[in-house]
Amino acid sequence: MNEEKDEEKVRIVKAVMNDLGLSGESKKRLLEKLVDEYGYDEAKVKYKAKRAFITERYAIEKEREK
Repeated sequence: MNEEKDEEKVRIVKAVMNDLGLSGESKKRLLEKLVDEYGYDEAKVKYKAKRAFITERYAIEKEREK
């Protein structure tokens, strides 16, 4: 049972990373945490990830403007 969940987590993380064009271990770890938090619901994980990365990019742009 635990191995099935691990395989499903890996599949969801890879799918979301591919869909959003993400790379890197820090983003992968964040997605793994989101998968755990949202009960392996791929749609919720993708939505929350998009929001997180949009917010991050916005903060970086605001910092550059200063």
